[in-house]
Amino acid sequence: MLVSRIDLDGKGAGSPEGLVSRILKAEPSLSIPIPIEQLCRQLDISSIEYGTLDGLEGGLITNPERESGIILVNKTSHWFRQRFTIGHELGHFLIPTHIPGPDNRFLCSQADMLLQHANERDKRARMEVEANRFSSLILIPPPILRPKLKGDPNLKQLTELALEFEVSKEAMARAYSSYHHQVLAFVVTQNEIVRRVYKHLKFPYVSIDIGRTVSNRSLVSRSASIGRGVTEITECLPDLWINVERGKTAPKLYEQVMRQRDNFAMTMLWLEVEDDEEDFDREENLTSAQRYKDRMDRFSR
Repeated sequence: MLVSRIDLDGKGAGSPEGLVSRILKAEPSLSIPIPIEQLCRQLDISSIEYGTLDGLEGGLITNPERESGIILVNKTSHWFRQRFTIGHELGHFLIPTHIPGPDNRFLCSQADMLLQHANERDKRARMEVEANRFSSLILIPPPILRPKLKGDPNLKQLTELALEFEVSKEAMARAYSSYHHQVLAFVVTQNEIVRRVYKHLKFPYVSIDIGRTVSNRSLVSRSASIGRGVTEITECLPDLWINVERGKTAPKLYEQVMRQRDNFAMTMLWLEVEDDEEDFDREENLTSAQRYKDRMDRFSR
């Protein structure tokens, strides 16, 4: 491996997208799963220490000059989660606007690792969101993932890809929904209560808020007794998951469920979109989230 921090200098290199783009340019033959520990050593992380961290998933110890760093990882977590933690802390180390606490440490909880959005005024949360973006992009590089997303979407394929990239199913769901050519959303539930949602920018707002119970007519509710496994893909009533405007033809929506341990489940929602529908991803109409997706689309081609 030849990449060094010198390769990461230059205009635009301060963002997660810019940093990952430069790493991939310097290392065009990175293998899958990404050798994240070796990459850390190349980028001046002096050691990765695994221990029991009270209430934390990981941490980073560095100095103001960022000459080197030590990454801390919760040894009790699953290996795939540990890999995401390492990528997250490497993001903190490399993104120049990330400022550690007064003791020159970043201390990151499981909740930090799940953050996708943050208030513009919450600097700490914004740093966690950016570190998560970096970790997702470096562990699941879009240029490597895209060619693998052929055919119809399926939770069985998602599971196989998660194993191949050595990431969690949720981490893969975030990438899968962003880069699959179909318009998808993934809803994570526990005891049929919505916990997290990952979706394509073109997928409508999921009308069941976080913390609310899904409809008892949904497949995830009806499949509660089947045990762990993946269901077939079936058409469902769109208004179980999205708002359908009165007077308009309801779109076709399909659902598939993967039941997991501890009463967790992941529902894949597949929205059938007409090819001639107006594309709202035009530059003048982009939200900040859409601009991020547009940048990543260009980066991954």
